[in-house]
Amino acid sequence: MASGALRVKVSISEDDIVLIKVEGELTIFTEEYEMLHKEIAAYIKMGLYKFIVDLRGVTYLDSSGLGIIIRLATHAFKQNSKVCLLYDGPQVEKLLYVSNIDKIVHVVSSVDEAYAFLRSA
Repeated sequence: MASGALRVKVSISEDDIVLIKVEGELTIFTEEYEMLHKEIAAYIKMGLYKFIVDLRGVTYLDSSGLGIIIRLATHAFKQNSKVCLLYDGPQVEKLLYVSNIDKIVHVVSSVDEAYAFLRSA
């Protein structure tokens, strides 16, 4: 696997919370981006709307990656929910702040905190 390649691991809890763990480069220029995009579309079509996006392993994020987060957040908002987001890199933080995405997602510091938030909503 090439350095920086996109790696995605998805799990769905018993109460239909989708955890999407992303590592590498979240950009349209990786081979796996289209697969992730289609997988998210399938979850939305299934009626799932509680998402946790773990970006702590992301080394690069561009506007196409932000677009996926915005799509999830928009869908969740329509269902009176929010997307929980975890990140730890300054590049990711800067993009979220500059694009105001930090205003439409719920930023958490752990996966457990995200599950607790979504289960209480």
